[in-house]
Amino acid sequence: MAQSPISGNNSNDSPVKQAVVKSWKTTVIGIVIAFSGFVSFSPQTFGGENAFIVQVCKYITLGGLAGLGITAKDFNVSSNR
Repeated sequence: MAQSPISGNNSNDSPVKQAVVKSWKTTVIGIVIAFSGFVSFSPQTFGGENAFIVQVCKYITLGGLAGLGITAKDFNVSSNR
């Protein structure tokens, strides 16, 4: 059975590509948070503190951080007990 080229399990793939493909949800949330955080922390560039895009990005940043915490949770951890 042939492996998918986006599966991230090919031995020829770089470690960075494997990490990005394996945890794609975390990567996407991180990119969204980076953009919305930039908008939130420089509101004058995007129309001022009360601009609609700035207000939306503040909520996206807050929700994205919560989402990042949920998707980054590693449930596949064994204890040494």
